[in-house]
Amino acid sequence: MAQYMLLLNHEPDRYDGIPHDEMMNIIKDYVAWVEQQVAAGIYLGGEKLSLDAGKTLSSANGTVEVHDSPFAELPEVLGGYMVIEAEDYDAAVEIARQHPHLVHNTNLHIRRLEKVD
Repeated sequence: MAQYMLLLNHEPDRYDGIPHDEMMNIIKDYVAWVEQQVAAGIYLGGEKLSLDAGKTLSSANGTVEVHDSPFAELPEVLGGYMVIEAEDYDAAVEIARQHPHLVHNTNLHIRRLEKVD
């Protein structure tokens, strides 16, 4: 089976000001989905990314420059990722179709991971 990364994007201020109880319900939705995928043997892992902007490195003329990432200026930020196993893109789409991220946000991106030997 192939491995697929689910990229969980959202608006930068999507979770600002959400009451604690509502946020806990959102988290419960994600946890329940993960537990279902673990039980099915297709969830391989994932992480939430920190809310800071991160760093961008660029290389030019033999030097590496470090910059604050421009994520605060983007319409969406990458909030986290999950990795699943599926037969093909169609199967990965069917698995992701039930992801709570699509209830609480507007989109989710899927990319096949390519093993490097």
